[in-house]
Amino acid sequence: MDYLTYSKRLEYLKEMIEKGQICHTKCIERKFECCNKTARNMINSLRELGYDIKFCRKNKRYFLKNSNGNDFTA
Repeated sequence: MDYLTYSKRLEYLKEMIEKGQICHTKCIERKFECCNKTARNMINSLRELGYDIKFCRKNKRYFLKNSNGNDFTA
C-alpha cells in the first residue's frame, strides 16, 4: 500500500472515531479488511500524528479527546 492510500485510510479512520462509529479494533478489521495488528497500528499511527485517541471500557469504543481534554464526539 502506498503512502497516499494509507494516509487516506488514516483520515477516514479518524473521522469515524470522531463520529463514534468505531467501537473496537474488530470494527476496524472489518471496515478496512485488515488484521488486528494492522488495526492497532493504524490507531497508533494516529496517536503519533498527535491525535489523543482513547478507548473507553465503559462505552466500549474509541474516542478522540480535544485539546481542552474534553471528549470529542458527534
